[in-house]
Amino acid sequence: MQPEQILKPEWKRCVNGKVTAIYMTPDASFVAAGSGDHDVYLMNYGGKLLWANTTGDDVQYVKASDDGRFVASYSKDNVVSFFDKYGNEAWSCRISRRINSMDMAPDGTLVVVGSEDGQVRAFSEKGTLAWKKDCQKPVNSVSISGSGSLVMVGSNDGKAYMLTRNGELRWEFQAQSPVLYVYTSQDGENSFALEFMNNAFHQISDRGGELSCNTYSQRIMDISITEDGRYVAIGFANGFVYYTEKNGHLLWRQSVSGPITSIKASGDGSLVFVTTGDKAVYVLNKKGAVLLSYRFDGPTECVTSNFEGDYIAVGALDTVYMFALSKYLEYVVREQVKIAKMMKADEDRRYRPDAGQSYAPYPGAPEGGVNKCRICGTPILSGRTLCNYCEMMQRRRGDMGMMR
Repeated sequence: MQPEQILKPEWKRCVNGKVTAIYMTPDASFVAAGSGDHDVYLMNYGGKLLWANTTGDDVQYVKASDDGRFVASYSKDNVVSFFDKYGNEAWSCRISRRINSMDMAPDGTLVVVGSEDGQVRAFSEKGTLAWKKDCQKPVNSVSISGSGSLVMVGSNDGKAYMLTRNGELRWEFQAQSPVLYVYTSQDGENSFALEFMNNAFHQISDRGGELSCNTYSQRIMDISITEDGRYVAIGFANGFVYYTEKNGHLLWRQSVSGPITSIKASGDGSLVFVTTGDKAVYVLNKKGAVLLSYRFDGPTECVTSNFEGDYIAVGALDTVYMFALSKYLEYVVREQVKIAKMMKADEDRRYRPDAGQSYAPYPGAPEGGVNKCRICGTPILSGRTLCNYCEMMQRRRGDMGMMR
């Protein structure tokens, strides 16, 4: 069954360059975006532009604190920028080598930066260097726990490190090759590391021991993990989405059209959002069914959502799109129930019990074969060309946005 194409944005906000980074706060009150015009933007829930300020180069990363008081970013010229709630640049810092990763604590009081020079640098909200750790080789990924008390680091030295907020080492995990991506859950109980060799994805305990390891043959484009670390969504270059438990057990996999450019699992794991190279965003439920889709005029490279997943924001070309999903998801559920009943009615009408109470083809069904819907292939009565579902979809095609 094809995804419903009824999704429409609540609002759109154009910027002066390609949207390169996007972030939504957990309660959907604020959306921060960075773009190729060197600017950082902060918008509220309704799409009003609260402020915009410039950095020195294309923005690579942006994140807002949960209350919208602080916004942190880094740009292609290796400058970290930190803005207050009015959009004023509170401080900035240039790193000598390329910045590979950055994260900010939910309250905005800690910013951690990993760079090509092998250093992990932690800054306070006032721009003071709180601490620094030397990993000897380039740092590829940093992640601050949802509580803000832990910092996880992945490095080219083949290790994943867990540090306290103050930079003290809690444990380190030895991989077999450079660690490309790390994530730790709200409380640090579940941590993960992706290494270069064989796309090995490790689940790590709160003491640094390996709990599970799974390898993937296809190229991984993006990973998103729920806040509690229970579920993992992985997007691959071949257009497949894998949704697994924390131990790697595959719950479902689904394919979408085009290579995946970004993926986001809602904080509670109920929905997964995927952007692809075919200029579209897809909404999948917790069972892997593609519920909704929306096609843009240009490439989509970043997606974000609030905690429950009922709001998402997507960056496509030079525009930020905001979608409110609740009414659409309710509509899709109603339609799915209706469609299931109609398809069952089609099947029941095609067969009827004979004298021996066994089912035989309904009179008029074609001999030597079954008449099928010319669109989806569902068996239908002789004399018809479409099943009830496809017939209904054709009737609605003139007004896909109409809600019942």
